[in-house]
Amino acid sequence: MPLITLDNISLRFSEKVILDQINATIHKGDKIGLIGRNGEGKSTFLKLLANLITADDGDLKVQNSTTISYLEQQPPEGNDGTLFNIVAHGLGEAGELIAKYHDSLKDGNILKSSQLQEQIENKDLWHYMHKIETILNRFKLKPDAQLSTLSGGWKRRVMLAKAIIQEPDILLLDEPTNHMDITAILDLEKILKDFHGTLLLISHDRSFINGIVNKIFDLDRGKLSMFDCGYKAYLKRKENLLNSEELENARFNKKLAQEEAWIRQGIKARRTRNEGRVRALEAMRKKFINQRKRQGSVKIHSLEDEKRVSKIVFEVKNISYSINELELVKQFSLLVLKGEKIGIIGGNGSGKSTLIKLLLDELKPNKGNIRRSKTIQLAYFDQMRESLDPNLKAMDFVSGGKDYIDINGKSKHVIGYLRQFLFTGKQAMAPIKMFSGGEKNRLMLAKILSQPANLLVLDEPTNDLDVETLELLEEMLVDYAGTLILISHDRTFLNNIVSSTIVMEGSAIIEQYNGGYDDYILQKNRINKSKSTSTLDAKSKPKKSSQKLSYNDQQLLKSLPKKIEDLEYEISIAQKLLSDPGFYQNPDAKNLTIQLSSIEKELELLYDKWSELDSGK
Repeated sequence: MPLITLDNISLRFSEKVILDQINATIHKGDKIGLIGRNGEGKSTFLKLLANLITADDGDLKVQNSTTISYLEQQPPEGNDGTLFNIVAHGLGEAGELIAKYHDSLKDGNILKSSQLQEQIENKDLWHYMHKIETILNRFKLKPDAQLSTLSGGWKRRVMLAKAIIQEPDILLLDEPTNHMDITAILDLEKILKDFHGTLLLISHDRSFINGIVNKIFDLDRGKLSMFDCGYKAYLKRKENLLNSEELENARFNKKLAQEEAWIRQGIKARRTRNEGRVRALEAMRKKFINQRKRQGSVKIHSLEDEKRVSKIVFEVKNISYSINELELVKQFSLLVLKGEKIGIIGGNGSGKSTLIKLLLDELKPNKGNIRRSKTIQLAYFDQMRESLDPNLKAMDFVSGGKDYIDINGKSKHVIGYLRQFLFTGKQAMAPIKMFSGGEKNRLMLAKILSQPANLLVLDEPTNDLDVETLELLEEMLVDYAGTLILISHDRTFLNNIVSSTIVMEGSAIIEQYNGGYDDYILQKNRINKSKSTSTLDAKSKPKKSSQKLSYNDQQLLKSLPKKIEDLEYEISIAQKLLSDPGFYQNPDAKNLTIQLSSIEKELELLYDKWSELDSGK
């Protein structure tokens, strides 16, 4: 049964076409994922369905008595209401009456509560009280907490509860998983699977979409394509369509080049031109501008001489950290080697960002110590968020005001570099305040990935990014030769990138597992089934067996990291001297070359010994 029908709907903002004569039908029971690049108009499409904006042309038909509930992308600001009242208001007048009764009980106003109780009984509304309490429990919300005190992720839970309690015929959700931790996302996924109404959602979380939807709406350059299948099948069909479009574009571009040559010749040779053919050429040029530009291929700018980088990036020994009486890290040890890609997951407030700050020496542990490589050159995504000047042009933000930037040893015009991140020349020269949230994140990634670094720290880089940009970022991070530490709630993103996963399990308990998120779940399930914590993979959580080592070996093991770091520093100084051609005029050059070879051999021996002792052999 069709609930909403869109007939030749068109909408434009200024010169930009958002919806171009689209036709679609939304049926009862559909669970639809709305896919499209940042800036394509996905949020606008939802607002149109929610009757918050009106189309320029066409007809939007909604079946009589159809109820629609809409969750916008950004949680409301300046709301000091309690969570009970906010969720209750989702029930309309009945909910408002229940909320007043709840407030009167909390305030101890017996007279008012008695009057409201009588009204509730007369209208037979007590079942709504149970309904509110049930959904608050389901979303793990405290009734008397105030919305203004909550984080972004918890605010979204509240607004979701308010939307779902209405039991609408159609539920519209715009990025519902933003700022949620993985546990909350899994809870929401289950709730939406159990939702019996029609659902249309925008999300960049591919695992989330794949687990829920049975249809895909693809919004691309104002056109809406419908795929009557799940997310994985859609990806295959979409790839086939894009390949066909590329072939068509190639043929079109060849014809365009021929027509360009013809018109240049014609202007010189004839006074009278074939005006019909000229108009056709102009139409072809317009179509060429609108052709889909595939995502660029950008490599992260790493240091030119990776031999200078220490193999030990971080050595963490039994650190603990508390804020007042809240213990976030307890006796945690970790070894991070050059080239490792480590994911960090955990609930909101579990201490993920705190752990990063401890590693980067922004916070000091209460106990234990952290040894850091002297050769770290850091690129930190979270720092970039704070440096966005809304009045600055996008190109100036990325290049520091220069026209050209150095990318992997090659000079590249900043506008050309930004095109690889899907910014047009006009957007590159526009102020940042004109950009959407996804476009700002894309710009920050363009900035950070242009910097020379051997350590990348990315704190939830996937928020607001469209799927294509996510896939581009994945490719770059997989190819990145340096060390990566990544905080993310995106399960697919973690699965495709990281070699190990650190899990902040709460109560200051931190464990490390091999592989990505799915690998962690498999290992965790095995541990739970065997009722033992001794089955962790040796690589992800090696168990030290210091009893096998003599006292002298234990002391040697403790001293090796410092010796290794000192030797690596000597090597870096020697390599720097030898990289200068003028240094070879120095009579000591030959001796330094021999000495460098000797130090490198000694370093390898120390690494072998360190590996042997650290394994408890």
